[in-house]
Amino acid sequence: MVSYGILFLGLFILFFTNEVCLLENGLAKTPPMGWMSWGYYMCADNCSANPDRCLNEELIMSVADAFYNEGYQEAGYEYIIIDDCWSERQRDEKGRLVPDHKRFPRGMKFLADYIHGKGLKFGMYLNIAVDTCMRYPGSRGHFRVDTKSLAEWDVDYVKVDGCFVEEEYLDIAYIKLGHYLNKTGRPMVYSCSWPYYKKYIHKHEPVYSQIVPICNMWRNYHDVAVKWGHVRYIYKFYEGMATEIGKYHGPGHWNDPDMLIVGTNALSPNQNRIQMSIWAMLSAPLIFSCDMKQVTADERRLLQNLQLIAVAQDPLGRMATPHKIQRDVTIWVKLHLPSKGDMFYSYSFAIVNLGTTSVSVTLRPRRYGLNSTDDYTVMDVFSGNMLKNMSAYASMEVIVPPEDVIMYSLFPL
Repeated sequence: MVSYGILFLGLFILFFTNEVCLLENGLAKTPPMGWMSWGYYMCADNCSANPDRCLNEELIMSVADAFYNEGYQEAGYEYIIIDDCWSERQRDEKGRLVPDHKRFPRGMKFLADYIHGKGLKFGMYLNIAVDTCMRYPGSRGHFRVDTKSLAEWDVDYVKVDGCFVEEEYLDIAYIKLGHYLNKTGRPMVYSCSWPYYKKYIHKHEPVYSQIVPICNMWRNYHDVAVKWGHVRYIYKFYEGMATEIGKYHGPGHWNDPDMLIVGTNALSPNQNRIQMSIWAMLSAPLIFSCDMKQVTADERRLLQNLQLIAVAQDPLGRMATPHKIQRDVTIWVKLHLPSKGDMFYSYSFAIVNLGTTSVSVTLRPRRYGLNSTDDYTVMDVFSGNMLKNMSAYASMEVIVPPEDVIMYSLFPL
């Protein structure tokens, strides 16, 4: 017999998904690109003890300045997002969230205006529980007032976490909060963590068909941390799950493997290339987290590599398909534009070697679906150099250094 709880949940989902269609908010038609505070700064609220690692108004303005002055905006990065720990510990007398008076003395509308004045966009954080993950005030019981506050502050993007809630509430809270976001009338990218909490906290498989109509993007797996091991774990998750979750992924609704940590001095140049290239091949959001003053010239070139960003931002939004060819070696294959007519598409190949020795790989494009009867021109994505022309039936011998990636794009002639 079906329980009343399950029946109620089904009716709730039916009602809200019929009334609210967040995929029609016109946003995130390509994966969002930007900067977020959490990965590097985390809950950096003790500014007196750590003035150089402080989540405050000055930091957010400095990121906007860097985007505007250092080429990030021209490369496509636009969202600047404040994560957890931005508010006072108590709501005001009207039940509203209040920005920390010391760290954000001029408030969030001031920051939004500053960021918008540079042609950029502003994002903030909420949590569906009574408390946020770091025990600041959460939004449970306050969805209407909190979404109204975000709209009044001219927020363009909201990351909504799911710490500290029971499963039954998790399954309705994201729908309900999305409803109130839509009711504000202000378009805001809606970033959820619904699948992660469903699978890894409550131990049930997420129902992506319910998530897709509600959220513009969602995190599937554990948080990234400023360590190569965490990036590698996320990589392996997507290597194993790409085929299963790729069918729910596309313009307006994206799987999110979490932040890039390029620029944090945590990864080697090779590891930076692996994270950046696979996030691009997955058509993942390119949202990085670092101290902008510490980004090296090589890291900036990688973050602003327009050939790589073109693969990430391709309008078709396909996730790459992984093909395991050795224990530590995988070829990721992604179909994308431009195409020759409506039959012959371009493809990118990211050949990843997670092993400790160099490997020789024979790349045979025809094996992975390339079908043009004319040649393809081959571009090295990291250098931007055109290497040669080749047919789909030819092969290339590729040497991949240890713990590194070689990435080529092939365009039909």
